[in-house]
Amino acid sequence: MNKKRGPKTKQKHNNHKDWIKGWKYKKDAPYDKEWQEDRRKLFAKSGNGWWRYVGTPEYREHIQRIRNEMP
Repeated sequence: MNKKRGPKTKQKHNNHKDWIKGWKYKKDAPYDKEWQEDRRKLFAKSGNGWWRYVGTPEYREHIQRIRNEMP
């Protein structure tokens, strides 16, 4: 049985097509001022890396948003 389906809704929080490809900074990581600022903000928010975010209420909310968007 074939069903015709309409276009899929676009996910806001988990859409790999919206991810930026390539290196967005002008220089290599340790020398680029913009990279240093982004790294500083990331570590200030989530401690010593992304894995600190796992198991927190914010992580649970993020996963819930993704699940709500799935058909």
